[in-house]
Amino acid sequence: MAGVTLIALLALPASAFAPPRDVSGTLDFSGINDAANEAVASGEIPGAVVMVGRGDDILLHRAYGSRRLLPQPAPMTVDTIFDLASLTKPFGTTLAVMCLVERGAIKLDAPLGRYLKEFRDKQYDEITIKRLLTHSAGLVAYPPNGAVSAGFPRAASAIAKLPLDYPPGSAFQYSDTGFILLAEVVRRVSGTPLDRYLEKTVFKPLGLNDTSFHPKAGALGRVAPTEFVNGLLLRGEVHDQRARLLGGVAGHAGMFSTSADLSRIIRMLLNRGTLDGHRIFAPATVKEMWEPTPDSKSGRALGWDVSSSFSRTMAPFFPERSVGHTGFTGTAVWIDPPTRSYLIVLSNRVHPYGGGESRIRDLRIRVAAGAGAQLFQPPVVADPGPISGPAADGPTPERVLPGEAALPPERVLTGLDVLADQKYAMLLGHSVGLVTNQTGVDMRGRRSIDLLANAPGVRLQAIFTPEHGLMGQANADVPHGRDAATGRPIWSLYGVTRRPTPAMLKDITLLVFDIQDVGARYYTYLTTLVYVMEEAAKQRIPVLVLDRPNPINGRIVEGPLMDPDLQSFTAPHPIPVRTGLTIGEFGRLAAAERKIPVSLTVVPLVGWERDRWFDETGLPWVNPSPNIRSVTQALLYSGIGLLEATNLSVGRGTDLPFEVIGAPWIEPRGLAEALNRQGLRGVRFDPIWFTPTADVYASISCGGVRIVVTDREAIRPVTVAFALARTLRERHRDQFRPESIQNLLVNRSTMWAFLRGEVLDRLVAWAEIDRSSFLNRRASYLMYR
Repeated sequence: MAGVTLIALLALPASAFAPPRDVSGTLDFSGINDAANEAVASGEIPGAVVMVGRGDDILLHRAYGSRRLLPQPAPMTVDTIFDLASLTKPFGTTLAVMCLVERGAIKLDAPLGRYLKEFRDKQYDEITIKRLLTHSAGLVAYPPNGAVSAGFPRAASAIAKLPLDYPPGSAFQYSDTGFILLAEVVRRVSGTPLDRYLEKTVFKPLGLNDTSFHPKAGALGRVAPTEFVNGLLLRGEVHDQRARLLGGVAGHAGMFSTSADLSRIIRMLLNRGTLDGHRIFAPATVKEMWEPTPDSKSGRALGWDVSSSFSRTMAPFFPERSVGHTGFTGTAVWIDPPTRSYLIVLSNRVHPYGGGESRIRDLRIRVAAGAGAQLFQPPVVADPGPISGPAADGPTPERVLPGEAALPPERVLTGLDVLADQKYAMLLGHSVGLVTNQTGVDMRGRRSIDLLANAPGVRLQAIFTPEHGLMGQANADVPHGRDAATGRPIWSLYGVTRRPTPAMLKDITLLVFDIQDVGARYYTYLTTLVYVMEEAAKQRIPVLVLDRPNPINGRIVEGPLMDPDLQSFTAPHPIPVRTGLTIGEFGRLAAAERKIPVSLTVVPLVGWERDRWFDETGLPWVNPSPNIRSVTQALLYSGIGLLEATNLSVGRGTDLPFEVIGAPWIEPRGLAEALNRQGLRGVRFDPIWFTPTADVYASISCGGVRIVVTDREAIRPVTVAFALARTLRERHRDQFRPESIQNLLVNRSTMWAFLRGEVLDRLVAWAEIDRSSFLNRRASYLMYR
């Protein structure tokens, strides 16, 4: 029913000059209500206001909980005034800067020194206004309090004396410092302080009566207080300490506003710079402001977030190229310009004594998920047919008939075995950096480290290790070290850095990659390979990948492709969840499609075919990570791993990781029966009670199911994960928190379909919608039949 209502809604004309209409209730925002009410009930967040809009229509506008708890409780109301914290950056400073850009008073590509004399030294030439807006100017994230305590203009001199953290334009680092300087740019260029400039150019023309840097005395009763500081409760005074030192008017924080006023700014921007007949910006200015800039390096537009690491609670539930921002006090806004849709979440999560950080993260995720599932419904997919999951991508292996003798499979040689057979000819004369871990062994179990260290004509210069470290046992960041047997340095690629640095690569003439993958996109060894290739290309070092089998075979591909803008350490490239690739094939595909200018060679397997599982290769099994201890667990991980970020135990801390799932609130028998009734191929669900010794629900008894693989050729683990999640949502809606499935799924269409409650066969159809295009893409990079 919600889908029909939304179609009708989209058919309505949108007027740029009409007052907002409240059409609450026409869509199902129960997920938002549940999330907000539970956040308040937890006691970690006093209250919140949520608004969802499309164009000039208000789809949801609701207050939850309390505006304040101390000194006297007061209920939250929709007209509550909030400390916006870092929402000041896009809704204040950025708008002021862009006003001056539009008037020709500021040039985006001009050096900061053109406007602030303290930065006229040549060393600051690459610090441009655009790089300040995109947090790529090289500045420290937060200036010392002493640097700003004297106020401007002296603060500019103090900041100019701080060393740069990185060369401008070469990286992304979120920086309050840059926006503090931008406010001073506005003051010097316009001749007016930031607050008064915004009042004149934006706030007053838009009729924003509750938006300012210093709330009016008559409005203080509606201000949501934040935290006690030195025994005094902040109410109407900015929470950010540096903004307070600057008198409450700063470029990085200091604004106060309501959801209604923010909505008017958003509607003005969505209406191409105009609202109620008042032109604030030219359409081209709004477009330029929201366009992701290549110079930002990490998903930022001018003053706005698009897909940086700070966007992860909101952007995965809004369409690609949507924009927004979050704020420390518990504020957030996300906007999708093409559909003219937006979400506002305002809270004072730090009231009264700080805290609420994890709860506000959870609230943002759940509210964004609830809004996105209703706002964004892509075209209907074709009838998917029966629920079986995708077919295999190649001929089904021939079955041996009764009475026939099966030929013994050919023994498989890994790339390492092939290299050794060739007397390491490809390495002769090279100083080698070896990227490996405990899985880097030959058919006799000998470490690649020892083989290369003793190979004639080869110098093993250094060892690099991925997540879990050289022994594959670490479950946290891995420190650097030294290999006891060879004395070579061990550089961790899962610690302070996840990429090999130029210092680590010094004197290396060839990088060799020898790590066993498990065939799932979110297994981080794939990302490590991408990072190694990218950094090697910068240093003009060739890369040699010693290929290893896909342990769960290379014939079956399953699950949705990653949305390209949601790239992360667990989402390296737009490929399906179950990749159907060896790590060498993945390297070839990623290097070509990402246009990495690396000299890449893959030493192929000998004797491996796409339908062969690891236990059919004759190779020794080495646990690739602490909780994948068998081929069956690797297989199930390619689907059940999607559920790890939810509030379920997936069996970590038991003898059956990824073979059991559970939680204290699950009734096992009913869940098992409900799942078995669905008739999924190749799997059976048995009720079970278990108590993890570590990880989620450590030492707590959990009810759940054991996932028993009855036919590994037929089971589709991603489909199994969807079935589990849907069934749990139906049976335990008040307890199960599935929104974080998107952490590893990273596919909006499939996630929206799940959150809308679509049936399993349609959910699988969404997951497989780009399957054919991927199979065509990968065909050029396959090395085995």
